[in-house]
Amino acid sequence: MEVRDPIHGSIHISENIEKVIKHPFFQRLRNIKQLGFSEYVFPGATHSRFLHSIGVMSISQKAFNALFKNQNSIELQRLKETLKLACLLHDIGHAPLSHATEAAMPQVEQLELPQRFEVFNGQATHEDYTIKAIVDSSLTTSLDLSKEKYGVDPDAVAQLVTGKCLDPNYFTVKGINYFPLLHQLVSSEIDCDRMDYLLRDSYFCGVSYGVFDLDWVIDNLGISIHDGKAHLGISHRAVSTFDDFLLSRYHMFIMVYYHYRAVCLEKMLMLYLKETSNEYLIPSC
Repeated sequence: MEVRDPIHGSIHISENIEKVIKHPFFQRLRNIKQLGFSEYVFPGATHSRFLHSIGVMSISQKAFNALFKNQNSIELQRLKETLKLACLLHDIGHAPLSHATEAAMPQVEQLELPQRFEVFNGQATHEDYTIKAIVDSSLTTSLDLSKEKYGVDPDAVAQLVTGKCLDPNYFTVKGINYFPLLHQLVSSEIDCDRMDYLLRDSYFCGVSYGVFDLDWVIDNLGISIHDGKAHLGISHRAVSTFDDFLLSRYHMFIMVYYHYRAVCLEKMLMLYLKETSNEYLIPSC
């Protein structure tokens, strides 16, 4: 399978990943806009979380290949596929209009998350729905091929999303625990999610604030090992590029994400949800 992406070009999808993408739970992301109400300010911003998720997965594969050049053990292949799935599914729990409708989500206990992933009581977030989708839903069965071919554990995919390692042995290769590094690629100051949405949102909004040198950042990623744990690092050659990346994100927040019109529309929706006595609630299952 091949996806033609306006940001990254041709993205080749392996059979095990294709099975996940074709699942109805993932296909619903086609109808969830990446930037919610921002299209009323930037008319081109009608892109969805469907292609964004595939883009994040593509970047994660490039980053992993750059970090582990000329290394192709069975253990690393398992970690690579686990990372790709975590990046692909990191947004699977988003509701319509993305963050704007989280106020309509139920209490987290109604999701009946497996006890090992329960962390608090209160209103659920899209991250709680993401964990539920990965480890305890019909989507979980779409990971069977990844488990069969590469030994991927759905729990490990969820752990990379939450950032809480429940099984260090799964992520340990030759005595080194790669969980911190892989989680940083999923969620950190320089994660694959941000690398994709800055370029994608900038493109579809018709602005240049989020543009940075993605290839140079990826080519200069490195592994820093401390006390048997691997962490994500970056070469001194790309420090200025990383600065540019951080400034790009800052400018996108000021000029796009926090645009007063989009923020006002989101606040109006939240007031509606609050004042209509639970007229609209997102189901827990």
